[in-house]
Amino acid sequence: MEETGAVLPAAAVGATRFGRVLCAIDGTPESFAAVEQAATLAGPEGHLTLLAVTSYEAEGAYRGPAIGPLAVEAMLDRATEIATAAGVSSTVDVDPTSPPSHVVLAWAADRDLLALGAPTTSWFGAMFAGGVAAAAEARFVTPLLVARAPLAPARADGAVLVASDGHAGSEQLVMLAGEIARGRGSRAILVHAGGRESARRRAAVERQARALEQLMEGACALQVEAASPHSLINETAASEGASMIVMSSRRLNGPRALGSVSRRVVHQAPCSVLLVPQEQLLAPGNR
Repeated sequence: MEETGAVLPAAAVGATRFGRVLCAIDGTPESFAAVEQAATLAGPEGHLTLLAVTSYEAEGAYRGPAIGPLAVEAMLDRATEIATAAGVSSTVDVDPTSPPSHVVLAWAADRDLLALGAPTTSWFGAMFAGGVAAAAEARFVTPLLVARAPLAPARADGAVLVASDGHAGSEQLVMLAGEIARGRGSRAILVHAGGRESARRRAAVERQARALEQLMEGACALQVEAASPHSLINETAASEGASMIVMSSRRLNGPRALGSVSRRVVHQAPCSVLLVPQEQLLAPGNR
């Protein structure tokens, strides 16, 4: 990471629209919130694929879908209405195969964004209960939007909070969050859990803050505290009425997942969370 210059290059901003989005619909309020929020990220030139995975509740000659056709039709009709109201084109698909987590991840592999409803279990319980959300957190290869319905109308236009650790790739993440916030007409908040990090990392975060301030024309704030990262992120999001948290993820598995900041944030956040794979931020086209 270069140490000179107060402003990030234009290429660091990257795309602010996610043109091809897969929305996994399961009929929960959170999954419908995922459609609405994904439509905002996609923009009028984007396209949503609305996917219902019905799976099978039994095998053999008498097997039937776990979700009946009438329920699926109602779910997809509502999701289509949300996309249409947002001015974004959409198509619907139904996949009856199992397990749902594998199906959704396979469909999402060639998309620009996977959007689904936030999990209802705790972060610890989800590690063992499985499910689509837990599998997506561990194995997603494209940006992942884990959506929550706003607690109040004002929350939908709340601040966009971005968490930076000062490492390589975090500058691209900060500028992406700034572009999202600017497109919504909301504030951006840059959060960094400081401590014993090197002067190099602290300088990187301060440089990111200056670039963000320039992009947002002052409609931003920097918060640096010596605190647990996941606690600082979630507590700041709650106190500031944030509508979205933007952060990177290394997708830790097994025992290492117990220390995953992104996983704890996803399950404890008061708002939606947009996770970007770390390797995507480090891709040559994003530097």
